[in-house]
This record gives sequence, C-alpha cells and structure tokens, in this order.
Amino acid sequence: MSITLFPMMIRLFIKPPIIPLLVAASFVDGFWSLGNLRTLAESISTDGLIVAGMTTVMIAGGFDLSVGAVMAMGGVAAVVLLPFGILPATAGALVVGSLSGFLSGTLVTRLKINPFIATLAMMVMVRGATLAYTDTRPVVGLDDTFLALGGGDPLPYAFLIMIAVMLAAHVLLYHRPWGRHAYAVGADERAAQMTGLRVNRLKIECYIISGALAALAGLLLAARLGTGSPIVGEMTPLTAAAAALIGGASLRGGEGSIMGALCGLLFVGCLINVMNLLGVPSYYQRMTIGGLLFALVVVEGLLQRARPR
Repeated sequence: MSITLFPMMIRLFIKPPIIPLLVAASFVDGFWSLGNLRTLAESISTDGLIVAGMTTVMIAGGFDLSVGAVMAMGGVAAVVLLPFGILPATAGALVVGSLSGFLSGTLVTRLKINPFIATLAMMVMVRGATLAYTDTRPVVGLDDTFLALGGGDPLPYAFLIMIAVMLAAHVLLYHRPWGRHAYAVGADERAAQMTGLRVNRLKIECYIISGALAALAGLLLAARLGTGSPIVGEMTPLTAAAAALIGGASLRGGEGSIMGALCGLLFVGCLINVMNLLGVPSYYQRMTIGGLLFALVVVEGLLQRARPR
C-alpha cells in the first residue's frame, strides 16, 4: 500500500499549477501586474503549441527532441518567405515543420530507430542546416502584418492561437476515432497492430503534427521578436517534456491529455516567470528545469514499478 501511495502523492503534489501561482502571488512583487501577466501569456503561448504536439507524440508512445530546432527553422523560414506574403510565409513554415516531423516519424517507424536517438539526430541536422543557411545570424522581418501577429491587446494573438490549437487537439484526441487509435497504439502497439490499426502511419502523423506545431510556434515567436533566430529553442524540448509529464503523460505511451498538458504548462511557465522576477540567472533556471525533469522521470519509474503486474 505504502509503495503505491508514495509515488502517487509525489505526482499529485507536483501536478497542480496552483502551487507556483500561490507562491508567486504571496512572495513575488509584480507577479499579478497586467504587464507581467501579459508576458507570462506570451511566453507560454509558443511553448503551449509545442507541448500540444509533444503530448500527442507521447500518447502514441513516441518522443520528440527536435521541436526546439524545428521551431527555430520555422521562424527563419517564415521570415525568409515574408517578401512573398504572409500566407506563403505561414505555409512555408508549416511545410518545413511537417517535413521534419515526417522524417522523424519515418526513422522511428520504418527504420525502427529509438525515438530519442532518431529525434536527437533530427534536432542536430535541423539546427545545423538552419545555422548554415543564416550564417548563424538572425533574419530580420519588418512586414507590418507579420509584426502585428506578434501583438494583440489585451491578450496576445499567439495566446489565442494556442488556446484554439489546444482545444482542437483535445477534440481530436478525446472525441475522434483517430485519438482513440493513438491511445491504443501507445498503450500496446502490438495489440493495436493485430486489431488492424495502421500503427506506422498513425505514429508518423503524430510526428508531423508535432513538427508543424513547432514550426508554427517559431513563426509566432519571430513575429513577436521581428526576427527569425536560428538559435532559439535550446531548452524547448525539456520544457515541453516537463509540462507533458506533469500533465499526466507517460514515457511508456497511452496516457496523458491536452488539458493536463495545459496544467503542466502553467506550472512550468509560472515557475520560470517567478525565477525571472526574482532575477535568477538563466543557468540556475536550466538547472531547475533539468532537476524537475529528472524528478519526473524518477516518479515515472516509481509509478511503473508500483503498478500491479
């Protein structure tokens, strides 16, 4: 009884976003100011798109380490194509993101490469290609319509887009056969294949969704900054994974939800925001997120061992 209860108490303690909210409200000056809340909404909006894609992949039993690099590539692609118009720029970003997701999914399903290794390789290739194309320099985009996309009052447009995407992902996973199939594949891939599900195709589709949403996040970030930077997104995979795990997703697959991922995103977003308000150096912030992810993986292992066989 105690073996099972211990890891469950840990997960229940770290899951609700109310904890960092209460700490921030009680001890940190300026957290509830309109300016800071807007900053928080902007910061979680781009991460939220990536968390939605990461959660979808994890539900199907995969993992995507390439999302940060794909986000940078999507932002650069959008800015490069901006002279042709906002629609071609958006389409171009989504195409390159979807293509990277397709390649990651193909490596995982057709070549049977471990998802961590496959997406790590994709991350290195995409990051290198983006740095080579830009010569390691940011690409500037000054189109007024594009820059307006990075604004919005009182809520940032990117935040509204994130909410719309998460609602659509929730409907897809919870109220459509495709979502039920994704859960079935993540829970038991062999059993899903025996029932006639097209397992490889579905997993590739999950990676395509993850890549497209990462590129869309890069586009929105570029619109907010006015530049497409080839070096953004270094910590994005860790942040997205932490948010998804806090929200109930599992490294084994077959578990998780978009609404839970949103709670996890709020947890991580508030934690980072509080550290910024307190002036915590970035390297300590990285150590904190890394430690949180380490704790989540340990809890995941305890939960797996505590499950009845």
